[in-house]
Amino acid sequence: MVIVKVLRWVIGSGVVLTGGLSIASFALFIASNVQLWLLRSRMLRHWAFALVLLWFNVEIWGSVLHTLFTW
Repeated sequence: MVIVKVLRWVIGSGVVLTGGLSIASFALFIASNVQLWLLRSRMLRHWAFALVLLWFNVEIWGSVLHTLFTW
């Protein structure tokens, strides 16, 4: 299904973006020892984790609903 592929690409891109920015923010914290970068890194890591959980839930419940409707 096309919508599933689009969803995977959108969420995957979001996870890569937030994860990459989290790593970059952590590197800036290590280099500068400014606590703001550590807070931003943690916030972005939490958003990446939330996107992964959203993807997992949508995949599981999507397959459950697909099975129920096409049974």
